[in-house]
Amino acid sequence: MKNSTAILIFTQEVSKDVSRKNLTPTKNTGVNHLIFKQLNNFVGRTAASSNLSVFYSNQLIEDSKSSFGKQLSAAIQAIFKKGFEKVICVGNDCPALSKIQILDAAEKLKLANTVVGPDQRGGVYLLGVSKNSFNAEAFENIAWQSGMMLGSYLKQFADQNISFLETLADIHTFEELQVYSSSRYFIRYLLQFIEKSLS
Repeated sequence: MKNSTAILIFTQEVSKDVSRKNLTPTKNTGVNHLIFKQLNNFVGRTAASSNLSVFYSNQLIEDSKSSFGKQLSAAIQAIFKKGFEKVICVGNDCPALSKIQILDAAEKLKLANTVVGPDQRGGVYLLGVSKNSFNAEAFENIAWQSGMMLGSYLKQFADQNISFLETLADIHTFEELQVYSSSRYFIRYLLQFIEKSLS
């Protein structure tokens, strides 16, 4: 295998994203749905630009009713079974994510067991793991989707060599999305998209 590192984009049904996060100035479910489709497309293009193999969790997970941790763990293990030694996991809620962070994570994973890209709310926008140190049970018991996620991860895997990337902001609300608008082309595009869709 030419490259032993793969990217896992964790995606779920858009309706689940829409129910958890509102990225419109009003609670417009239809526009919110379209925004998350755009975010999914964005992270897909960003991942593909790294020239690493890219997989989507919804194509790997058989039990979509299990917990977030179990689904993520199952998707990672499915990629390991394909012969990859390292997996870089990303989601769709960090528009500041670029090829730079992904390639930096891939480079750091050559020496570290884990690479963490922290977000500003106690979680991560990127998580790189290695097959030789992956503990599925401990991984599934992390406080996923909470402000304690990163702390929980670091406690569970305190014995591992962990490398960090820069902290980036993710978006869960329209107000947070607006913070990006002055400097992020893609967010400016999304804001224009929302305005157009609502008019």
